Amino acid sequence: MIGRLWPFIIGGVALGLDAYMIAGLLPAIAENLAATEGVTGLGVTAFTGAYAVAGPLLAGAAGRRSKRGLAIALSMFTLGNLVTAGAPNIAIFLIARVIAGAAAGVYSPLSSAVAAASVSEERRGRALGLVLAGLAMGTVFGVPLGLLLLTSWRVSILLITIVGALALIGIFSSWGRELPGVDAPSLVARLRSIGSGPNLMTVTVTLFTGIASLGLYTYIASLLGDTGLASHPTAGIWAWGVGGAVGVMLIGRLVDRVGDSLRVTAVILALLTIVLVVLGTGPAVWLLAAALFAWGALGWSSLAPQQDTLLATNPRDGATAVAANASANYLGSAIGSALGAGVLAVGVAGTNLALLAAIPALLALALQLLRIRMHRTA
Repeated sequence: MIGRLWPFIIGGVALGLDAYMIAGLLPAIAENLAATEGVTGLGVTAFTGAYAVAGPLLAGAAGRRSKRGLAIALSMFTLGNLVTAGAPNIAIFLIARVIAGAAAGVYSPLSSAVAAASVSEERRGRALGLVLAGLAMGTVFGVPLGLLLLTSWRVSILLITIVGALALIGIFSSWGRELPGVDAPSLVARLRSIGSGPNLMTVTVTLFTGIASLGLYTYIASLLGDTGLASHPTAGIWAWGVGGAVGVMLIGRLVDRVGDSLRVTAVILALLTIVLVVLGTGPAVWLLAAALFAWGALGWSSLAPQQDTLLATNPRDGATAVAANASANYLGSAIGSALGAGVLAVGVAGTNLALLAAIPALLALALQLLRIRMHRTA
């Protein structure tokens, strides 16, 4: 399966790197482009905002001819990063981030939908897990890798360009083997699909999960500040990251074996809530490390069963549904980061962030249980 899906996996790595590597490079970019760090930080907002908007609007339409759609999206993504790396001023930099983000918003959900359609139904969970594994690894290693390669921030962005180009080569290398198309209703029908009760409930669960998991990750250094890993925050980041990589690699098989992605999501959210409460107690170092690993694994593994649910319930427009889910995940991360900044500003201790993050996780679990009831009633 990896032999068939490797371009999607590599593309996911590029997207994950692009979304998070910039965060670690902001001071160097700001100094080089003669801009404030705050204005330069809008590059992150530009990327994620364009990603969130472009995916639901365009991913479904691009699926009519999936291989061409994937190739065009990856080409624009690579071009956007190439322009970013060569940006002479902050205005060009921000425009380039919009281009790269919009292309990523089309490519990511479309690659998941096409990957799922490329395998038999009983292997769909594994296909989704593999594609998400690329995104997770790019996200996890983005910041430390960017800092490691910081001979120049432009070199770090060029690395993303090269990874994206490799994925593009993979798409073109199998041009003779046509990928399955993804149904694409009209724009009005796609928007109506996103707003349907079951889809809206699923996407809202993902939103709250993103607030609890990725939103909290933004402040992992503050979270660890009063714990036994206070002087070793990098170890905590790696524990979270390795957990995320392991989680997305294993969740696909579990989804396929259980055959009930709604129930799998509910169990993940219940465990995530418990783990966040444990983190908030400032446990012993060994338990803290285990909780960080579990937090990463559960947070990242929640995406695959959600995608599986949306693809199963939207056979005619799975790409749009998955795009809306991806947008909700990014939006949740942004909301969680903003809330975390406000909470820290009023003097709340870092370890208490985990306890506060357990609230949206619990809300996500409650909504997921309602979603299960909705499904059974239907």
